[in-house]
Amino acid sequence: MQRENPERFCKIGPFEMGERNRNGKRPAVCEEPKGFCLRIQSHEDLKDGKKELPPAAVRKYGDQMADHIFLKVPNCGKHWKIELRTSPRRDRMWLEKGWEEFASFYLLDQGDLATFSSEGEHAYFRVRIFSWDDMEIYHPIRGVGVDVSGPKRKETRVEAEAEAEARAISISPRSSADEHQYDISKVSSFRSDKPCLNVQITATSLTNRVFINPEFALEHFCKEGSCCDLSLQNTLGDRIWTVQCISYTISDGRMRTVISGAGWKSFRQDNHLEEGDVLVLELIEERRCRVSIIRAQK
Repeated sequence: MQRENPERFCKIGPFEMGERNRNGKRPAVCEEPKGFCLRIQSHEDLKDGKKELPPAAVRKYGDQMADHIFLKVPNCGKHWKIELRTSPRRDRMWLEKGWEEFASFYLLDQGDLATFSSEGEHAYFRVRIFSWDDMEIYHPIRGVGVDVSGPKRKETRVEAEAEAEARAISISPRSSADEHQYDISKVSSFRSDKPCLNVQITATSLTNRVFINPEFALEHFCKEGSCCDLSLQNTLGDRIWTVQCISYTISDGRMRTVISGAGWKSFRQDNHLEEGDVLVLELIEERRCRVSIIRAQK
């Protein structure tokens, strides 16, 4: 089946994305479109300053948007402010600061489609997100332990590889990491009487999210189908990063858990994480972990 061109307007109005008319067909066009669509073509599109708005959207809304745009998704009480970069001729616009955090929080991935429906106000748009299989994804609420139940999405290639890449395991209290068949040379010296989680940093982890062991997260962080704030503290105790921990279920019923958000980006940048490093998350308080970093051998 031919994929939809992201540089054209989608039907947003009486028939929302994914809905059909009486004849069972989706309307192809709208006489007076109230919004536009944005297709995520690659992971580069998820970074600040990399995703360009469709030319038709710039022509229609460019004068209203100026240097920022406000986005609101279902279940979200507040708008996300996304800064815009404009070409000198003002005929092109790119999503800048705030876009990467938005994309990370809602787990946008390659192949996803976001619909932007004008709210009739200056630079305000309502956004709905659909995965590659045309199923609308769940929309987590920013907060602590709130329910985010909704339509399940099919497993993406990244998610399918996550368990093998992340290699995240839980360590029971009063045990040592060398009791587990997991990168023994790097973590065998670490011991703790508290629940711990080992996370190996992979190429995927160096983007906007890292997959972690869902069973450990379910027991210690947040319940299935919810999201919460998680505090990561360095070993000295003088730095704390607040990240988003999001748990969701894919179509076959399996659970996935990721750490993401602007806090994760800051954590990996501030600590100069590289592929092959291992994080040991030691649970010291409720939703608060002391993180030891074991560097990859050069």
